[in-house]
Amino acid sequence: MAEPQNLRTTEPAYSYRKLILWQQAQELAHEVIALLERLPANRTSDILFRQIIRAATSIPANIAEGHGRFSPAAYRNHLSIAKGSACELDSWLDLLRRRSIVTADQEAELHARCFRLIAALTGRMRDLEKLASKTVREEAAPYVTSEQLETGGAFDGSEVPRF
Repeated sequence: MAEPQNLRTTEPAYSYRKLILWQQAQELAHEVIALLERLPANRTSDILFRQIIRAATSIPANIAEGHGRFSPAAYRNHLSIAKGSACELDSWLDLLRRRSIVTADQEAELHARCFRLIAALTGRMRDLEKLASKTVREEAAPYVTSEQLETGGAFDGSEVPRF
């Protein structure tokens, strides 16, 4: 399936798939799934593997979903969820090493990738916070009743009329 095209140019439309952050998260999820598929299956492993796959796949999914949201605050929230999933994945990897399901080298390499991803997510979240702080907001208008408008009475918004 082709990516949507920008109608004014021949360039593909702006897409989460172009985000290096998403690409790295998707590749990490792919690597984790490939690693787990090579390991022997048993009841305990199957339960652990499902949880680990959920955490690993949640990272790129939340980056993509946040990117598709309307506001920087919503985007930041999804990046926060992705960061939590990356931390969860790192914890699961430690458990797999402690249980001798993966080697120390396998865990160390995946831990380093998780750590870089967590750092990149944190940086992007901070960028979005700065962007949100520069947003101009209007002052709330005072509440005025139709009766006050009809009588032309002065109203500063600090008092609520009784009915």
